[in-house]
Amino acid sequence: MPLAIKMQEEFGDDVQFLFVESQGASAKDMEKFVLQQKWFSDNAIWTCEAPFQTGAGGIPHCVVLSNDGEVLINANPLSAHSDIEAALKEQLKLAKKGPKDLSPSCAKAWVDFEKGNYAAAIAALAAVPEGAEKDAADKLASKLEVRAKAKLARLDWLIESAEFEQADKLAAQLSKGLAGHELEARATELAGKLTAKEMAPEREAAKALEKLEKRIAKDGLDAAVVKALYAMSDKYAQTRAGKRAKHMATLVEG
Repeated sequence: MPLAIKMQEEFGDDVQFLFVESQGASAKDMEKFVLQQKWFSDNAIWTCEAPFQTGAGGIPHCVVLSNDGEVLINANPLSAHSDIEAALKEQLKLAKKGPKDLSPSCAKAWVDFEKGNYAAAIAALAAVPEGAEKDAADKLASKLEVRAKAKLARLDWLIESAEFEQADKLAAQLSKGLAGHELEARATELAGKLTAKEMAPEREAAKALEKLEKRIAKDGLDAAVVKALYAMSDKYAQTRAGKRAKHMATLVEG
């Protein structure tokens, strides 16, 4: 498992790792175990609900899906680690280039979008003249707008979840990439929420919790850390990070 957590950290937001507890533990017990083992990550998702059946009879086991949702690997991650890493890197390359059957105009727009030039990519597709590429360009433009809206929705979620380090980075990308597009207004609105005066306590609390999480990740959990979590939650009781700190402390003691 530590190897998988390391891979999630290396790939960051480019790849989503979903870890499934499959031995009947409750969500509370799972969270406690993850904390104790120092297996938590800002990017990883943990769940007790299997999204699908792998057909495997033992653990550890993993399934790697392609960009299109097709199963690429269904194996023990310990023996297939090099294959998994290679498959993920290949899928990332394909994601940046786009599907093989894209027309020239669509292929260029896809690459531009992947580089963060969201507005320019969509505008270029809209400017494709009537002809053989027009229908495909219009369809791709619609898909890219949906993807841009999804990025805005993620930014909104990051702000509401007090994940400011990721939110600041994404806000800058969207403000620049959506300039000139009608979605720019939403990007500006969300960026404004990040710098609002009332967000200051949330940011302060988030930094305090981040320090404690780094301490846990390095040294593990002990009575001193639990005490620090409670102290932090009392100081920032009305913040999201403060509430998370209290939740973590009660998990460990429970």
